[in-house]
Amino acid sequence: RVDLAIAVDRIATHDEKVRGRLEGKFPGGIIANFCCAAARFGARTGIITAVGDDEFGELSIGDLKKFGVDLSCTVVKSGVETYFCVIYLDDSGEKALTIVETDALMPAVQDISFDYLKRARFIHMNSLDLDLARFIVSNSSDLPGQLSIDVEPTAAGGGLEDWSQILEKMDIVFINEQAIRQFLSDDLFSSGRELVRLGPEIVAVTCGAQGVHVFTREESFRVAGHSVPVKDTTGAGDCFNAIFLSCLSRGFDLRRATEYANAAAAISVGSVGARSGLPTEQQVSAFLARV
Repeated sequence: RVDLAIAVDRIATHDEKVRGRLEGKFPGGIIANFCCAAARFGARTGIITAVGDDEFGELSIGDLKKFGVDLSCTVVKSGVETYFCVIYLDDSGEKALTIVETDALMPAVQDISFDYLKRARFIHMNSLDLDLARFIVSNSSDLPGQLSIDVEPTAAGGGLEDWSQILEKMDIVFINEQAIRQFLSDDLFSSGRELVRLGPEIVAVTCGAQGVHVFTREESFRVAGHSVPVKDTTGAGDCFNAIFLSCLSRGFDLRRATEYANAAAAISVGSVGARSGLPTEQQVSAFLARV
């Protein structure tokens, strides 16, 4: 997808007009951002995705190539527009986001190559398409890699009943504070433990500037957020997830992986655009050495 970032003094409410300034057209997308962040950190990544044969599709593919993401399973749909987001950024750097859906929102079931997935140590998916997630999970028994999912608040709106059979097959669940409250309750700690009881080995609950809570069957802990200048929070969660899995793949223990991912996300919000501020491993290490 492509993100149209618009700076405003404040987010408009109902029946209100505000003036805005286009900050730029930035390549985006949950899994695309994830792959680029992991690649920037030094991991080998590939993506199964769909784009249209339009200007936004070319921009999306070009940026993925720049980061070195493997595109052998990318589908370009003829005569279809690439989906995009309109993102409003106020002075705090927080966002209001509208997804403009097209027929290239997600890959189709027939686009999923399980031979390709068998090559991966980690298989990360989003929660935009419940049926697609079900299809992948129902055919995952022969996949050697660990499964992870990024659960968005829009998915939580469907209720835990819709997602329980998917979540119980996951090795790692990433979910933000808003989504876990919608799924379960306002008690973040009991909700985190309940998600672990469904089946995942690790549940990471991201809380924006407040940091992250991590739950396993054996322990739970919190890593505090960092006080940093914020220009744009778009993609910070994708960056966190990517660095978290990248660190686990290198043998980092759980707490150290969380600290690195938390720091990487903090660095990423200092630039406008989901990928503009993605850090290298050296930059994350230097950041942690200063705090």
